[in-house]
Amino acid sequence: MRPCLLAMLCACIFLSSAKAHDPRTEIPFQVMESGHILVKATVSGVEGNFIFDTGAGITVFTKAFFDKLKNTQREDGGYTGFRATGERLDIDLYRVRDVSFGPMKKAEAEVSFLDANLGGIDGIIAVKLLEDQPFTIDFTQNVLRFENKQTLASIRKSAKVVPLQLEQSRNHSLTLFAYFQVNDSLRLQCSLDSGAGKDVFRLNAKYLGRLHVDVSDTTQVRKIERKSEFNENFKSSIYITQLRNLSVDGEPSIQTGPFRVQLVEGLIYDGIMWISWLGRKITFDLGAPALLVRN
Repeated sequence: MRPCLLAMLCACIFLSSAKAHDPRTEIPFQVMESGHILVKATVSGVEGNFIFDTGAGITVFTKAFFDKLKNTQREDGGYTGFRATGERLDIDLYRVRDVSFGPMKKAEAEVSFLDANLGGIDGIIAVKLLEDQPFTIDFTQNVLRFENKQTLASIRKSAKVVPLQLEQSRNHSLTLFAYFQVNDSLRLQCSLDSGAGKDVFRLNAKYLGRLHVDVSDTTQVRKIERKSEFNENFKSSIYITQLRNLSVDGEPSIQTGPFRVQLVEGLIYDGIMWISWLGRKITFDLGAPALLVRN
């Protein structure tokens, strides 16, 4: 074989190896029809199906799954949190043993549970479980991939970098935010929420006026009332319409629109949004903190 061909072959082998991913660092997931990311995890030897939710502050199991676990320990203190709609949740906190989430093994983790039927889903895994572990949601391969310093450095060479803001609550809860431009007129800080559902964009209804949404125009705006899944007495008023465009603040090439939006009365944030529109590969480096977005 001629030297130049040998060199080219070696180069190709090297590049292929460099791009290959170690399956031991990956967690396969299923994208449900609703758009939610469904993953498997094992707690105290019991395997379950969970929604991986970057918008959930705390990992929460169903009571049916929690009751299967051994060696759980209730903490003396509890936690009061609020759903994005403003609904108050007062929950007890527990320590569970032997959590396995793909390659991640933890001797214990803090969780709660709710007495709710999620249709065969055993609960929600919050991003706090991975606060010290950079990871990529890869929608091209449908895997959640754990990253390290070397792979992060490689990803940064071609990725668009989106600064993140982290909201830590008493070391129990973690929520992620970034800034976005809405209709080229509003700069809003929104929660990044893979658990919101497919193509779900919610903004605070207090911005109706600044977005020039006329709620009396029923040809363009539809109003609905939505009950909570946990408290039938709690209702949210929602205005559904279409806005012109949405883009990442400082990275206007990451954009979508026109897009359907829900403007929610009483929302506790500027907005919350599903994340798939950002890119096909989204890396969370919470140590930076930043999103690294690739298509």
